[in-house]
Amino acid sequence: MRNREQLEETVTRFQDSFWGKKSAGRPPVGIYNDRTYLPINFLRHPFSQHIVIPEDVTPDLVMTEYEYWFNKRDCDVSCDDLLAFSAPWRAIPWLEASCGCAVRYAEGSLAPGHFVDSVDELENVRIPANIAWLECLRQQTEFLEEHAPRDCWISPSILRGPSDILVAMRGMTNFFTDLHDNPKAIKKAAGRVNQLLLKALDTHFSIVRPKLNGYGHIYGYWAPGKTIVIQEDAMGMASPAMYRDIFMEYNAQVVEHLGQYVLFHLHSTGCKHYRDVLEIPGLAGLEVTVETIGPTLRDLLPDFREILERSRLILMVDHGFEQLPEILRKLPREGLFLIVANGRIRSNEEFNRFVSSNWKC
Repeated sequence: MRNREQLEETVTRFQDSFWGKKSAGRPPVGIYNDRTYLPINFLRHPFSQHIVIPEDVTPDLVMTEYEYWFNKRDCDVSCDDLLAFSAPWRAIPWLEASCGCAVRYAEGSLAPGHFVDSVDELENVRIPANIAWLECLRQQTEFLEEHAPRDCWISPSILRGPSDILVAMRGMTNFFTDLHDNPKAIKKAAGRVNQLLLKALDTHFSIVRPKLNGYGHIYGYWAPGKTIVIQEDAMGMASPAMYRDIFMEYNAQVVEHLGQYVLFHLHSTGCKHYRDVLEIPGLAGLEVTVETIGPTLRDLLPDFREILERSRLILMVDHGFEQLPEILRKLPREGLFLIVANGRIRSNEEFNRFVSSNWKC
């Protein structure tokens, strides 16, 4: 468990270097365990059913992120800036389930079941369709807030954007066909889904209170106000024009509703619309997860520079770690938060060498 002095030092680094974009010192650097991003690992015992229902999701079934890793991580690296967090079980596709998708269980994963047979049916689907999942999400958040260790922030769970929810409802092939055949119906449905997202966020922040004058997130950062990293992963496979014309305005609604600490999640394999995302009024920045396939860090360097010149960047790196020293020499440190897998930096000594060699501090 990290002490208050350590936490305050990290919070100050986020406040000054990331949010304030000041040049003094180094940017925040976090070390993450990639197994925490596979929340099926949090099961305390095997699950025997094919469909998960809200009543199944209890502390007896699943551990929190804090239990799973954060309460023992400092045996390895204790001087990084990744803040401990817990969130309602991220294996559940919360909004998809609330829209009526069955939560299907298979060993190693949970996935929403498609159920809308045609784009025309979207208009008549009730959203939310299953309020029991929203109630479960609320209860999980209340439990986590009540039992949070003093060095742990309670984050929103993964709450996907309208395009991803509609993919879950219609199936991926049908969704992309719908975009071509009936974009007006998709846009109308996306607006209703976005209202559900806003409702879920309002519920979260009505329960979770600030800690050290700010909020935390599953990417391990601290923010001075209410924060979320929104996503539209399906748009990584569509043209930027599709994103601009249909989904961008709903992302803008989230920023307007929640405030100036909203970021946007992208994968390196599907980020060609990042310039359009940066045009969202008031957006705080981008988070880019570097994948094992697709462009390398070197390939993406011009894009990262542009992002940091215009906004802020959370950069999550496992693949391509060996290219990081070259990349960091050419990147502004102001507005950057770097997250590195713990298989790459395994001790305080390695962490300090990494920081010293890349930022001379």
